[in-house]
Order: sequence, then structure tokens, then C-alpha cells
Amino acid sequence: MPKRISPERFDLLSAAENDGGPEVDLPAWFAAAHTGDGSPWLAAAQADELVRYALKRGEGVCLMEAAARMFHEPPRDIGWEILGNDRDGFNWADHRDPKLAYRVFLAKLKKAKLDGVQLLYKLWFAAGA
Repeated sequence: MPKRISPERFDLLSAAENDGGPEVDLPAWFAAAHTGDGSPWLAAAQADELVRYALKRGEGVCLMEAAARMFHEPPRDIGWEILGNDRDGFNWADHRDPKLAYRVFLAKLKKAKLDGVQLLYKLWFAAGA
């Protein structure tokens, strides 16, 4: 019978943090956030810094994905995971307002923190209306 492999061996998303994480390169991350691949996976503080960088350029988060460093069973609340698929009036398509998108983004970061979840974030930006 094969031995069970611990989940830590599959913690691929945290590999970047094990070596100190990616160096801050806001212009490169901002450019990547306009591609299909989006920004690199970023810790919450880095993601917040990048979103504020985008705000200064009149852009907001039009889509965000978040991933836990480890999978959990049973699955937990996922309300902090995706920006862009929120209730009416809070979707980018509904308002295209970078400041409102930032408030929704911060609410998701706060919810994850209150839930005790450490996430990595991938972002996409678009110009406000």
C-alpha cells in the first residue's frame, strides 16, 4: 500500500515565500495584470501595494483570484477568493469605479484575515469608466 504523502509536499504556491518572495517590481506586475495571465501570485501586502499603484494610474481591480497555500478539508468559506463575481452593484462590470473596486478588494482581504486564512492573490486591472 502506498504511503500517504503529507499536504506540505504539495504546497506549491508558497514556494516563492520560502526564498523571500518575489522582489517588488510594481511596473512589471502592473503590466502583467493587463495580460491573460494576470499578476504573479502575491501576498496580501504586496497585492495591496500593487492595487494602490494601479489606483494612482486611474485603474482598478476588474478581476482577482485568491488561493490558499494549502487545501483544506472540508472546504471553508470562499467569499474572500474571487473579486469580479460579486453581488450586483459590486462587480466591476456594474460600476467600473476603481475606488469602489478597491473597497471591495480590502473587504475581501479583511474577511480572509478575520477568518485566519493566508492567501496569495492574482490580479487583473482595467481603466475606470
